Amino acid sequence: MSYHCECEQCKNKEFNPEDYIIKEEDFKVLDEERPLGISGHLRVKDEAMSLAECIDSCIDALDELIITYNKSTDNTEEILKEYAQKYPDKIRLYYYKPNIILYDNNKYLEKFPILHNLCNYYNYGYIKIKYKYYMKIDADQIYFTDKLLSIRKALFKDISKEISELNFYNKLLWFIPIRKIRSILRYKKEKKLLNKILNSNYIDLDKISDIYDLILYYKLIIRKSCYFSLGGINLIKFNNKLCLNTGNLLNGCVGDHSIWIPNSKSKYIMEKNAVTENIHLDDKFHICGTGILWVHLGDIKKQHSLAKGFDVIYYEDINRKENFIYKVAIPMIHMYYKDHFFDNDKKYLTKEFYDRFLKKPLEYAIKNQDKLW
Repeated sequence: MSYHCECEQCKNKEFNPEDYIIKEEDFKVLDEERPLGISGHLRVKDEAMSLAECIDSCIDALDELIITYNKSTDNTEEILKEYAQKYPDKIRLYYYKPNIILYDNNKYLEKFPILHNLCNYYNYGYIKIKYKYYMKIDADQIYFTDKLLSIRKALFKDISKEISELNFYNKLLWFIPIRKIRSILRYKKEKKLLNKILNSNYIDLDKISDIYDLILYYKLIIRKSCYFSLGGINLIKFNNKLCLNTGNLLNGCVGDHSIWIPNSKSKYIMEKNAVTENIHLDDKFHICGTGILWVHLGDIKKQHSLAKGFDVIYYEDINRKENFIYKVAIPMIHMYYKDHFFDNDKKYLTKEFYDRFLKKPLEYAIKNQDKLW
């Protein structure tokens, strides 16, 4: 296969394209059976601000962390080598030599081949996973470790007996001709089985907020493969302090960050209209919202400012009101997360969380403002 590219790397033949280009047949490895576990996948370039804190916040919930990294202008590579030694049984590093080139809509593909775009860069690490579940991670995300561990615990719990019982019951329900009666009986059965699994007494399954219970609920009732969508909170730097980005409160609540069981039909593709990468799923998956799992520091790295007209809410003030009633901008697609999860999940935004994971990234951002994006 021949490639034409106008970048200096390719003109100088700095690498063999065949070592990096991901073909359709390469995805077939994802159809092979994998042991139970979670493979994290981190893609890295110029992430010194929060890379260490990101890894420390999620590594305990992972069985492996695949890190694909591109050439950086800061000390990202030094941090990666340090953490590969810190977690030798979990971290696997892969250097992706082709530069990821910032592209301009459709003109991008006319000038540069696919190995220079994000989707190939992502797929390069994606197909290397060893475990059943896959989790996409960004280096500007700092995770709520305890909540992530609860998801892990629920994913690994075997409820196959209860699922088989519910499936058999659903088949029997088809002998009842009235749909409304079938729905009522099915709901009662689901509630009975879930309460049995959890040793609990849920009355309304629509009001489950505990993440462990919610994951088991999804596993029990969803008849397709679950695509567990993870959301985050956007923070910005305001007056050299951390502040909610009330003009753009939530992040990643649309399925772009999730945990799921990949197959050869699910892969990263380039969205030409949005000039971004996106995961393409087949119709066997059902998206399941799991709430707020991290804080997002990307707006700090990009030096976004607080939009005029929105409330200033410093980090230490987030938990001071019982309900989140501040003036914020929430797209309709994020309303489910705001209404169902935010007031419960903001409890993770503690002083301890700040001291352990957020203090150093903020200090880095203040000291290196001229080096950020």
